[in-house]
Amino acid sequence: MGVEDIAVDGEIGLAYLSGYDRRALFAGQKVRGAIWTYALNILNDTPVDATATALPGGFQPHGISLFRGSDGKKTLFVINHAGGKHSIEIFDVNGALLSHRRTVTGAGLVSPNDIVGVGPDWFFVTNDHANVSGWMRTVEDFGRLPLSTMQFFNGQDFSTTLTGLGGSNGINMSSDGRSLYVSAASERRVYVYDRDPQTNSLTPRASIDVPGFADNIDVLANGDLVLGLHSKILDFLAHVGDAKKFSPSHVMHLKADGKGSFVAETIYYNAGEEISGASVGASAGKRLLIGAVFDPKILNCSWEAAP
Repeated sequence: MGVEDIAVDGEIGLAYLSGYDRRALFAGQKVRGAIWTYALNILNDTPVDATATALPGGFQPHGISLFRGSDGKKTLFVINHAGGKHSIEIFDVNGALLSHRRTVTGAGLVSPNDIVGVGPDWFFVTNDHANVSGWMRTVEDFGRLPLSTMQFFNGQDFSTTLTGLGGSNGINMSSDGRSLYVSAASERRVYVYDRDPQTNSLTPRASIDVPGFADNIDVLANGDLVLGLHSKILDFLAHVGDAKKFSPSHVMHLKADGKGSFVAETIYYNAGEEISGASVGASAGKRLLIGAVFDPKILNCSWEAAP
């Protein structure tokens, strides 16, 4: 099962891994994914399924987000594609234990990819396509049309907060809640927005060009970012159809420049033999976890952002 997204709880040294066997699903098999917990500092730790009983029905998890409230309570938001439908599953978190609290559905979930929680029931979510299926979705892909959106859910309703993005994908937020980061995959760019925590309004601040289709974003304790990206998209598309065809794995460190933007530098690159088609890098302390869309493994690497 590929671990497409990872959320790290640096306070307790625990990572939440999100994934399912997409190739088995493509082949028409019945597939159930999971959120696994994984201890960051144990190199040979065995991931534990934390959702086997927390959500006993169908489960195909995609993007995830760990939110910590001012009261210390933690919430895990998970995009779920089970049964060809889209929902957001909300879990209360107690260490490695997850308790399912709520399922959110709605017209705002067109093609949800990633999510960031901003409250116990509030979140932003990206739609990586404007079209659910059909020839227009194909045109959207190959024409790299800037049609995708970002939605906001206020606990009751969805509203559109951003439009005109090219393949909106990864999303995350600074620890103070005042900066929002969104990767526009087909634009090969990461956007930075100022966020008003009271109104959730967004104001463009900066954009960072990256050498590939930008995927998931992790926020480090010092405010820097870690970005997974697909630097050779045609190789990745070939890898989607054939596990024997490698796709490069590329992880970048986006270091704050002190001017409201970031400078991108590569911290991991592999042609695909070690792990193929990496979509996420997530870090805490001296550990960097790398996950991929299809490869049934993660890499636990030694790395620490320079001060």
